[in-house]
Formats: sequence, C-alpha cells, structure tokens
Amino acid sequence: MTKIKERGKNRQMAINMFASLIAFIVGLGVRFFLTPYIVSTLGAEAYGFIGLSLNILSYTSLITIALNSMAGRFVTIRYVEKDFTVANQYFSSVYYSNLILAAIILLMGTGVVLFLEHLIEIPASLVIDVKFLFILLLLNTIINLVMEVWCGATFIKNRLDLSNIRNIIGNLLNACILVSLFSFFTPHIWYMGIAGMALTIYTSMANYRLSRILTPELVVKKRYFDFAKVRELIKAGAWNVLSRLGDILGQGLDLIIANVCIGATAMGIFSLTKNIPLMVLSLFQMIASVFAPILTRLYAERKKEELLTELKKSIRILGFFTTFPLACLFLLGEDFYHLWLPSQDASLLQWLTIIGGLVGMTFAMPLEALWNIFTITNKLKYSTYTMLANNILVFLTVVCSMLIVDDPIVKLFILAGARVFWGILRSLVFLPLYGAYCLEVSKATFYPPILKSVLSLGIVLFIGIVFISFTQSDTWILLALNALIICILTALVNSFTILQKQDLQFIKSKILKL
Repeated sequence: MTKIKERGKNRQMAINMFASLIAFIVGLGVRFFLTPYIVSTLGAEAYGFIGLSLNILSYTSLITIALNSMAGRFVTIRYVEKDFTVANQYFSSVYYSNLILAAIILLMGTGVVLFLEHLIEIPASLVIDVKFLFILLLLNTIINLVMEVWCGATFIKNRLDLSNIRNIIGNLLNACILVSLFSFFTPHIWYMGIAGMALTIYTSMANYRLSRILTPELVVKKRYFDFAKVRELIKAGAWNVLSRLGDILGQGLDLIIANVCIGATAMGIFSLTKNIPLMVLSLFQMIASVFAPILTRLYAERKKEELLTELKKSIRILGFFTTFPLACLFLLGEDFYHLWLPSQDASLLQWLTIIGGLVGMTFAMPLEALWNIFTITNKLKYSTYTMLANNILVFLTVVCSMLIVDDPIVKLFILAGARVFWGILRSLVFLPLYGAYCLEVSKATFYPPILKSVLSLGIVLFIGIVFISFTQSDTWILLALNALIICILTALVNSFTILQKQDLQFIKSKILKL
C-alpha cells in the first residue's frame, strides 16, 4: 500500500490552506465562465431552478445529519487514541445505516419528482428539464450519502491538501463535461446534473482510494456493525438536526419563497445574487476547515493552551483574508456585474449582494473556525437552540413581510436582508461568548480580532471610495487593475491593524513560499 509522508503541523496547515485556495480558484473559474453562458442561453428563470433543486434536495439532510454529522469526530478521536476496533464500529455502523437512509431518500425523492410542477411554479417550457435535473441531482445525493463514510481520511490525517487536489481535478472534469455538452448539443439545465453525476462518481472513487492509503486500519465489515454506536451517534448529532432545521428555515427556503411569493423570474435574479457571496463563503469555509483537524487533535490530546492559540490564529488569519474579497466587492461589485451579466440590472444585483451577503460576512467570516468549538467539545445544545431561534426569527420576518409588502423589489431586499440582520447578532453575541465559555476562557477573548478586522475593512473602504471616484472599470482589464490596487491597499492596512508579527512570518514563510 502506498504511504504518504506526514509533515509538521504548521507546514501541513499552510499546504492545506494553499491547496484550498487553488481548489477554490478552479471552482470559481468554472462558475465564472458557465454562469453568464447559462443565463444568456437559457435565461435567469432557468438558472434559478438549478439552485432551487439543490435546495430542495438539501432538505434530505434532516434525515441523515443526526447520524453523519458527528461520525467524523468520534472516528477521529478513537483513531488518534489507536482504538481501531471501536473506530471501525463507528465506521461500519455509519456505512450500513446510510444504505438504509439512501433507500428512504430515493422513495421520497421519487414522490417529489412526480408532483414537482404542482409544488413549485415552473414555466411549462421548463417542466421536463427541471424534472430531469431533479432526478439526476437526487441520484447524486444518494451516491454521496452511500460513500459518505470514506470522506474522513484526509481529515483524520490532516491531509486536506489531498482532498483539495481531488476537488481541483473534479472541478476540471465537471467543467470539461459542461463545456462539451453546452457546445455540441442544444442547451438544457439538466446538463448540470450529468456533470454533477460524473463529479460524484470520480469523487467517491478518489475518497475510497485516499481512505485505503491514509487510514488502512478503517474498514467496513458487518461484524463491526453496532446498533449501540448508531444510537450514540444519533444522540450526539440530534442537536445538529435542529440546527439544520434552523438553516432550512433561515436560508434554505429563500428560493422557494421567492418562487411562490414573488415569481420564477425574481427567484432567478435572487439566485444570481447568491452566487458571489456563496463562492466567497465557500472559500473561507475551506480555509477554516484547514484548522479543524488540528483543533480536533489538540482537543483529543488535552492540549488546551495550544488549542486556544490555534483558535486565535485562525481568527487573525481569516480576518486578514476576509477584507480582500469584501473590499473588492463593495467597491467594484456593480462594475463586475455589468461586465459579467450584461443582460441583467447590475445595480440591483449589487445592492442585493451587499444587503444579502457582504454585510453579514464582514462580521461572520473571521469567526468561521470558532464553530468547530461546539463539535470538538461535543457541546451542541445551546448552539443549536440559538441557531434554531435565530432562523425562526428570519423565517417569521420574511413570511410576515411577504404578506404585508406588495412591491416585488422590496420583497427581494427583505428576503436578502432578514437572514443577515439576525445572523450578525448571533455572530457577535452568541458565538464568541459561548465559545469562550466552552473553553473556559475570558468572555472578551475573541472580540479584539473581529473588531480589528471590521476596522481594517472600514479604513480600506474609506480610502477605496476616494480612489474609485477617479477611475473607470468598464473593461475586464481595468477592473482587474483596480482590484489589484485595492488588494495591495488592503494588504498594507491589514498588516498594521489585524496581524501580529508571528502571523506575518507564518504567511510569508509557509504560504507565499510554497
């Protein structure tokens, strides 16, 4: 069996982060070039149904999340302790349980497909396309669930760079298939499902191989199945079901609400504005995930001081990188939309993006890694309660507004802004305070870095507004040059306001010199 050399903690973290960035850039490139093509050939309405189908299928996580959300934590801790028998009991129990859940989801999904046009508003010309897309995405969901157990090897061994190499190859494969289908055949939105299926199959095979190489001690065998372990995982992950329910109420229903309460066209416009914030957020979730393996390992090894040091480092590093995309999007977003989607209202898209994403991410993204605290300490109760309460408030705010307000544009802004408003309160009040409580440290521990990050962004925006008033960004070259200048300005300001000396050394020696 091929062996893969282990590296030092800091170097591996830097490599993981760099690989995450490359994977993000490749995925961004795929979406960047395909989105305007799909919108121009199929229309904003059709594009909106891609996100809507994914949202509807994401509701199946209510069935699976209790079992799977905590599996990685239990397997990792037992693996680190070299208790391979118990680790395999968790491993095998999850696999066989997922087979049963996959069958249940297949039956439920089939019923949804049969009556889909009666559940949501679909233009008559798109009914067949949307149904076919839904079927393909349903099959993808089932395959992913069955192969879920093999996804944890890179996490356990802190080799997320390998999973990101897998993601890079998968995104390139996805892009090649989509470009070929849209180039040589009549355009259909269900091509996204075909490309997704190919990506799912490749990813599943890659995950299985990585698992066999990195963690050969973990195997699936019937004799390891233990219903007691299933009950333990479900009990530990039960709070995540409520958390996921909250997510669905808070943001998972937004496209459905837009479809039913405003219309298919408005849903398509709203779906377009979710693209950029989601891409930026996915980048920072990947960067934050770089810290998750080492945080879990340090907790398992009972190294509290080192754990706290890594958490503080994560806030500073994420705060540093947060201001780059946000500054560019705040200052140049309208010009970007005008060039990227010339057939759409760039000003409307920009304001929906700011209200529906950028403002909230300013406060939330630097703290992204702190959410690991509740999983690694297995203290999910109050985190789940507040998440559920937060998202119920979002849902009630949106639904009541849809009943009261008549103007469709105002409805769109309320739909975009409600989640951000309540989310900021949760990020600034609950997360840093309860995170500090779980680690038994001062309540103010996590506030200075986030305040410095917000201050830094404010300084950059103030200077940037003056700068862009004297420039133009009506071509891609000018837009790129202006973005580069803003990034240089951001780096200079961040270096003085956010980072400590050791953070600068870490970035220079471990990331820029990879």
